[in-house]
Amino acid sequence: MVRELLESIDDWRNRYMDLGYELGEIINEQQDVIVAQAERIKRLERANWNLKKNKRRKR
Repeated sequence: MVRELLESIDDWRNRYMDLGYELGEIINEQQDVIVAQAERIKRLERANWNLKKNKRRKR
């Protein structure tokens, strides 16, 4: 009985560790997407600012 309980605990521990690894991979992928979008936003804001400055100079 004790052996079965220990095996069950080991099984749940392994499942929990696997779940942690999977969630870590998902979080890393999402962080990559977030960083890429943040860089895109910065680039667009800089382009918008440059357009406004050039428009002001043309007047």
